[in-house]
This record gives sequence, structure tokens and C-alpha cells, in this order.
Amino acid sequence: MKILTTSTSAQTITFAPRTYPSTVIVSIRDTSTNTTTRTESVSLTRTNDKASISTTFSLKEGRFYDLKILQGVGALWNTYNVIWEAATNTWENIITTEKDIYLDKVFCTDQTINQIDNDYYTINSGEYTETTNYPNDDYIIID
Repeated sequence: MKILTTSTSAQTITFAPRTYPSTVIVSIRDTSTNTTTRTESVSLTRTNDKASISTTFSLKEGRFYDLKILQGVGALWNTYNVIWEAATNTWENIITTEKDIYLDKVFCTDQTINQIDNDYYTINSGEYTETTNYPNDDYIIID
């Protein structure tokens, strides 16, 4: 599972894909509303056996998303425009040539999450404050 924020600036996702194309399609589906957003022609950077993409997302706090990274003609649509004009295939035939190269879940939160420092996600963040000032409850028991 990947953790992303509600930030509208570019966020980077690092993953191990099935193949390493130069550009990909990023498809993200909100599991609450079942709406999908596609971003095409996203550059993929390969570093050793991992890849990373950097793109902007429009996410909402506390929601889960399904992430698909696809390889296909749509990823290079601008590059293949001339070929498309000369092609005899229909769009339906072309779109089915997209292949999943990575699938994952995404959770959106602005909380700092770091398991090494024991900073975990809490659904009640900011809902209440914890006090450390307790009354002196020392009791003396006399037999």
C-alpha cells in the first residue's frame, strides 16, 4: 500500500513494475465513489530494479484508492498521433492493448506516518487532546 497526501503538487511513487516502458498511464479509482481518473504520458524513471513516477493527484483525506499503472498506446498518444491517423484499427481495439504493469492500493492522509518512529495513522487525529496532568491519586491503605 502506498501512502499519498492531499497535496496538489507532484508526488512520487516508487515501485517494481513488470516491464519498464518510458511512459505510462496512471489510473486511480476512488473506492468510495467508484470514479476513475487517468493521467496519460507520465514519464517512468528506472533505477536498478525499481521504477518511479511523479505526477499530481486530486485525493481526499481518509479515502482508499486503487492504483493501476498501465503500458499501452495511450501512454504515448501524442507520439503515435501520426500513426493513429494512418491506422485502420478502431479506438476499442487500440485501448485493449493496454497492459497492467503495476497494481496497488493507495491511502490518502496528511498525517505523518513513520513506523520506525512509531508514528502510525490514527483516525482520531486532532479530535481530542491527551493530558499528562493527572491528579495525585496516591492511596494509603491501613489495615
